[in-house]
Amino acid sequence: MSSVHYFQRYSQPENVVTNNTLLLLSRLYNESPFKFKLLLNELADELDLGVGVNFSQQEKAANSIPDGFISQESFRIAIETKLADNFSVNQLANHLNSFGNESTKVLLALGPIEINFEQLKRILSKVKEFNTVKSFKVVFISVTFKEIVAIFRDIIDDYDFELNAIIDDYEDFCINSGLIRKDEYRMLTVACGYTLEDNFKNNLYYDPANRGYSYCSHLGIYDNKSVRGIGKIDNVITANLDENNELKIIATSNGNATQKQIDDIKNMMRDAQENIGWDIRQNNKFFCVKKFVRTNFRKTSKRGLFGKKYFNLNEWLDKSEFESTEEIAELLKLETW
Repeated sequence: MSSVHYFQRYSQPENVVTNNTLLLLSRLYNESPFKFKLLLNELADELDLGVGVNFSQQEKAANSIPDGFISQESFRIAIETKLADNFSVNQLANHLNSFGNESTKVLLALGPIEINFEQLKRILSKVKEFNTVKSFKVVFISVTFKEIVAIFRDIIDDYDFELNAIIDDYEDFCINSGLIRKDEYRMLTVACGYTLEDNFKNNLYYDPANRGYSYCSHLGIYDNKSVRGIGKIDNVITANLDENNELKIIATSNGNATQKQIDDIKNMMRDAQENIGWDIRQNNKFFCVKKFVRTNFRKTSKRGLFGKKYFNLNEWLDKSEFESTEEIAELLKLETW
């Protein structure tokens, strides 16, 4: 069973990508204008954008002092989207004519990679010239899809369940469309609780078959305010166990299921039934890892883990390559989140 997506798939013209990005931002704004403001202001240091309605009282006007004011700052953001490194300086410069009397004016170039240095110098020169002639203050920003995802994740909370689901789906759309590179080291972290020792024993984690997830290379298993284990994902297998104790494979992420993976899944089905009374013989997917290595990646922020969380291990540990899962596990012991 395939999961329902928030964002369009199957084609990636620029208008589809732009529409999906605008939909992402509008969902954030509808949920929280304050968090929408944080995201926009994180895009560039020089931005201090006011978003939403302002309430004030006893402000002096020209000839009077009204008891109260309700006002809203005007702003306009013009977005140019590219699916590759092919921004046109002239096209971006022409977009400067999109602005009028707004208090804040932003020209945003959105692409898989940032505009190269030479192009950036040329467009900044065009913007400076335009601002001088028009007495405007247009801010130019070059941002990547990956940065949009990272900033979005930073400003939402673990308990923002719908927003987390939305950004997971947007990131999945970007990865599958080639707008974000598949990072070799990306960890999906899931809460285990009662099943933790069975996860270690059988080297897998299970989830309902219709629950979606984005690309990940590693799986972290979490309990009691810490990621307790990490494993490199070998296969994600959707399977049912029939009345003859035969495992019927419905789908895999990495070719055929090995005999070890089949045995591990059947053992986990038995352990779930015997240890906690859960029947997982039907309609589940199983994340099979080479081996869960114990670690202690502590969560020091408030509350526990709600649902799931993704970590880019390259960025988190500031390292491009790792020799083994054991190395990652040891490095994570030195970090908190």
